[in-house]
This record gives sequence, structure tokens and C-alpha cells, in this order.
Amino acid sequence: MGEWSKIKSRKMVNETMNFMNIKMQNTIWERMILSKKNNRVGSAYLFLGPNGSAKEALALKLSAHLNCNEATIDPCGICSSCKRTLAFQHENCHLIVPIPSDKQLSNSYKKNTLLTEMKLKSNNPFHKISIPKAKRIPISLIRNLKKELFLKSIDSGRKIVLIFDAHMLCVGDASSANAILKILEEPPKNTTFILVSDRKGELLPTILSRCQIINFPPLQNDEIISYLSLSGVDSSLAEFAAGMSEGNMNYAQRICKNGIEDIKQIIEKFTSTLIVYNEKRWRIFIQDYSRMAQNNFTEYEFHLFLFQCWLKQARKKRNNLYGESLFEQINENIENFNSRFPDGRLDQINLMVEEIINAPKKNFFMPIQLTNFLIGVQKNCLIKNNNL
Repeated sequence: MGEWSKIKSRKMVNETMNFMNIKMQNTIWERMILSKKNNRVGSAYLFLGPNGSAKEALALKLSAHLNCNEATIDPCGICSSCKRTLAFQHENCHLIVPIPSDKQLSNSYKKNTLLTEMKLKSNNPFHKISIPKAKRIPISLIRNLKKELFLKSIDSGRKIVLIFDAHMLCVGDASSANAILKILEEPPKNTTFILVSDRKGELLPTILSRCQIINFPPLQNDEIISYLSLSGVDSSLAEFAAGMSEGNMNYAQRICKNGIEDIKQIIEKFTSTLIVYNEKRWRIFIQDYSRMAQNNFTEYEFHLFLFQCWLKQARKKRNNLYGESLFEQINENIENFNSRFPDGRLDQINLMVEEIINAPKKNFFMPIQLTNFLIGVQKNCLIKNNNL
């Protein structure tokens, strides 16, 4: 196990809150309730917004609501329909997520991994379903879906198709996107598609035109604090996580799982490696983060998000705008950096972080990318009057 993977989680969130319990994005949810009440449920929605804004959670809740036997404002959670939906076993509900190609992983491994991920999702609506090496939604899934929708006769209820990370329909030759588009153009009777994505620019314009677009803003701090508190997180940690997460519940939960001290260690270790050249530590950093980018991208992305938070606080401190008690834990680290590198180009470093986050998605060779990243951060730290 790499050195960067040794910082263990100590503070765990009680992950027993399912999507039936979600009480957030109330304006959007009220719109969904009204559409059902008025018999105006659409054939295709696109839930669009930043990561961690409860898009998938509300998509799941809506799928339960539309088939609930007792639903009024929320799905009841106790009828047979709700229980089957919660267990991802409802005959009317179809879930599509990115999976690897047949050549990369065996079908049995993919099936078992997906079942495990669905169970985690059932208990924690903010869990991100992820199968290693999954970088697209293959057309085979869409072909099987079409058979299910058009050949299977259902006497009652509404058929629901959930497509998470819908932008991955458009990877490669976009054959999957074109296949789903044909279904959206002439959807089966009594069927609703709910596409979920945080990357509108990667979706085909023709798909966008077929969907009612529902824009999700980042979550409010009080929504995050309330949810975390109900999950068993103490108030001080919940407030710290909400303030640091920037409206992203996924990151808020990860912060709570690690706890404040571990978050502090990750940030200090990461920043000290980037801004101080040490051959051994750089080699370990490149090895560990190359491995992490391939095998655990969500953790890789989270570490870089923490570094971006640190950069924002360093900029605020430098401009005398730093008045948040939230980052007292790492205040000394930030002060030392600004004292040592008063002319460092924080804006350029942040742009480099965005590029290194996206590098694995583009199948770049990560050891070279991370080496260039380290060198680039060093150069931008040492800039004097915009010159090296």
C-alpha cells in the first residue's frame, strides 16, 4: 500500500440514510410533486448540476414516488413498490450506469461489482456508483433496454429509466447517445427517462432538446448540516464539512469519514510535497497518485479538491479576506506558504489542478502528467514579478 493511502478514516458517517429520506432541493421536489398531481409527468428529464447536489438522490426518490401506492408529498417508503425500488429490484425501474468493455473485465465481476455498488447506493443516496475502468455507457446496454421497454408488458405503474453520468453516452462515436435518442424521439407509453449529469457540454444538443432540463444548484450549508446530523455526525464536524465542501454532499461525507485531523494531514502532506522539492517524496507522490488515478479516481479527485480549497484560503489570507474559523486547523500552514512565496501565482496553480484532475479521463500517461504538474507548481510558487 502506498504512503499516500496510509491516512485511514477514523470518523465514519452512519450510512443508513436512503433516498426516501432526502429533504433537500425543495423547490425542485415541489415541481416534481406538482407534475404528478396534475398528470403532467414528462417523458424525459435531464437533472443537471454540480457533483454532490442531490441529483441522483432525487432521481431515485422520484422513481419511487411515481410508482408508490401511497404517495402524497413523498414516497411512503413502506409499500411493496417502494421497498422494491429501494432495493433496485422494481420491475418498472431500469438503471443505466457506465461499465467497462467486455475485454477489460469479466461479466461476472462487473455484475457482482454493480450489485455491491447498488447496495451501497440504496443505503447512501450520495454514494457514487463506480466500476473500475468504466469510461462509457456501451451501446449493448441501450439495446437491451430497448428490448425491455418495448417487449415487456406491464399492466400498472410507470416505467422509469435512470441514466447516471449520462454524458458518458457520448464517448467515442456517440453510438449509445444516438441509440437513446431514437428511443427518446418515440418513447414507449407511460415511460419516463431521467438522465443525470454534471457535464452539459458533453451531451449531444439533440438529447438536450428532447429533455426537460432541471438545473440543480449546489446544496446550501444548512441542508448539508441537517443531513449529516441526522446521519449521526456531531455538530462541529458537520459544520466544518459543510463549510469546506462548497455545496457538495459527496465531499462533505468524505470529510466526515476522515475527520478534521486526517483532513489536516492530507492537506499538509500534499502541499509540503508540492512546494518543496524532495526527490524521494516526489517519486512516492507520482507513484501513489498515478495508482490512485487509475484505481480510485474519486479519492484522487477528492485530494485535489482539498488542495484547491487550500489555495482559495491562501488567496483570501494573502488579500486580508481570511476571516473564517473553518480553516484555523491549517492556518499556520497557509501563513508559512504566503510568507515564503508572496508572489506565487495561485491562479495559475489552480488551473494546473483542473488540468491534472481531468488528465485520467483523457487516458493520459499519469506519471509524466504528475511530474509536469509538480514542476509547474514549483515554477509558479517561485515566480517573482511574473518572471521566473
